[in-house]
Amino acid sequence: MSNSNRLVLILVSAAVVVGLVVGVLATREDTSTGAEAPVNTTQPTGQTLEATTLLGQIENDLALKPLQIEVGASTFSLLPAAIGFEVDEQATINAALGEHSIDGILEGIRRWREDPATDLSWSLSGTVNESALDDLMSLYESALDVPEDGSIIFRESGPVPVYPRPGEAIDREASLLLIADSLLKQPRTGSVRLPTVRKDPILSDADVDLAMETATALLSGPITLARSDPDAILHLSVVRLADALTTEVSEGADPSLEVSLDRDVIDGYLDNLRGQFEAPPRNAQILIDEGNVVFTEGLSGAVIDVDLVLRAIHQAAGRESRQSVLPLQTGVQPEFDIEDLQASGPIGLISEFTTRHSCCQPRVGNIQLMAATLDNLNLLPGERFSLNETVGKRTLEDGYLPAPTIVRGELTDEVGGGVSQFATTFYNAVFWAGMEVIDHKPHSWYFSRYPMGIEATVSWPTPDLVFRNNTDAPLVIDTSYTSTSITVAFYGNNSDREVTATVSPPYNFTDFEKKFEPNPEIMPWEAPVEVGNGSQGFQVTVTRNISYTDGTSAEEKWNVKYRPQPHRFEIHPCFFPEDSEDYTGEECPSHPDFPDGFPDPTVEPEVPVPEEVGDGLDEEGLGEEDPDVVPEETSGEDILDEPEGSVSVEEE
Repeated sequence: MSNSNRLVLILVSAAVVVGLVVGVLATREDTSTGAEAPVNTTQPTGQTLEATTLLGQIENDLALKPLQIEVGASTFSLLPAAIGFEVDEQATINAALGEHSIDGILEGIRRWREDPATDLSWSLSGTVNESALDDLMSLYESALDVPEDGSIIFRESGPVPVYPRPGEAIDREASLLLIADSLLKQPRTGSVRLPTVRKDPILSDADVDLAMETATALLSGPITLARSDPDAILHLSVVRLADALTTEVSEGADPSLEVSLDRDVIDGYLDNLRGQFEAPPRNAQILIDEGNVVFTEGLSGAVIDVDLVLRAIHQAAGRESRQSVLPLQTGVQPEFDIEDLQASGPIGLISEFTTRHSCCQPRVGNIQLMAATLDNLNLLPGERFSLNETVGKRTLEDGYLPAPTIVRGELTDEVGGGVSQFATTFYNAVFWAGMEVIDHKPHSWYFSRYPMGIEATVSWPTPDLVFRNNTDAPLVIDTSYTSTSITVAFYGNNSDREVTATVSPPYNFTDFEKKFEPNPEIMPWEAPVEVGNGSQGFQVTVTRNISYTDGTSAEEKWNVKYRPQPHRFEIHPCFFPEDSEDYTGEECPSHPDFPDGFPDPTVEPEVPVPEEVGDGLDEEGLGEEDPDVVPEETSGEDILDEPEGSVSVEEE
């Protein structure tokens, strides 16, 4: 989640001062040139390690504990993980050490873990995703009688004015403080009522009446645009014109209600005509053929310019005939020809990265399909690239297959699963070419077959992988694959910039927990069956240095946090107590040698700890066919708001 907007939250407990004080600071979480190194860059020992581990467990508990949000007469359920809620363990410990001993901190954490209804006598620090929280505020505001700025709608009888009126809106700044307070306060309050403020419209009834005159003239009858050579007619009925009608409040010293036609809607009306005679110009391109750079000529074309069509519609609306000429531009030259491409200097290989996988899995087909979609894609100098925007949603219709995915800790198949191996391969090509990283999200779990810290995951619509071609030359994406590998190479001219990087030793370790899952096939007297090896969570700091040929240099840092993977076991359902979500009420079956009952289901089964269970840094994570993993801290298709929200995957 590099370069994503974050809010740093600091809560001071009422036990320290009278009242609650919440400081909210806007910052960037992952990337900041010249960022300070972490306070602790080696594995903590003793009491500090225990405190860090316990705080990591508290973070997991708090991130998955919904907070009830009351707005007007409605109640929403906010899952903190959906807005990227995280506890900053190191910052919390550092702040607490100013007034408490490490023994006191540990005692408070242990007490809270045993009874979350108790209070901590020191502060928690954490972060949330600012844009995700702001999106939820907009959703919550839909429960209010919001102010009406004024608009025009279309009925069967024609355009109808909607006059301005005052209403209620959420006080964003005060609500942010309340939500931040509630997320970090211990014990957490059950619900939060967001304050509202009265808002008055900026327009008057007269402003709407003036806009009505324009809308009435525009919708007074059908409009026809026509031309010959080639023959083409665009007929716009009143209903079609009304569907395209838009109004927008123009603010300023003299506010007004602007009436216009939606450019995208009119553009859609032109689709059938375009298929008949439009031939868009094609830029010259650079193709990579088995490592050879090939330049291809551009072509001129003929296009229907939607802006000229809009102008023609307004001209026709002012005429008694309500007709005008359908504009067509011929001989339109491409934006770039071969000379333009060659003028940027020699084009050559500037980065290349390969990852490997087992063959013949469904995820491999997904990886190869995504790679083929991007092969030989050209990016112009300064152009922004989004992996999700370019590839689109992965669907069965496009050839993507279901592949293993972990959604909130449960294994399932999701269409397009597994493509984060391509994302990681692609990100490394971006990283080592020295391109500008705009947005990326490392996996929530560590997989050792990827470079630690220098990797990425994607899902639809988020997380995404976004970068910019920050060179003065075109960039060509070249992809290739075998049955057991995927390779992404970048061809361009980055003026021989030199890219070096370091990854800090892991720090801020957090221990994994045991997790039990029901399986009626396992008898109570049998040993629990291990179904998932646990591994510690930890953080690393990635530092990238770019040296340019003019003698300047740049340094970037990303702080990457991996969550612990639970040590998972299956046991008989009778072991689960009534307050467990896995409780079924099923009684333990009788052992043939113990007719009076065996064993005592109130006693947690003994779990063997195999020797190979450790920090997980040398293991293959979830194996060669790594399933996709839900990042608890991401937004987008993660749980946004229950019940309206949905669950996304972190495609691994």
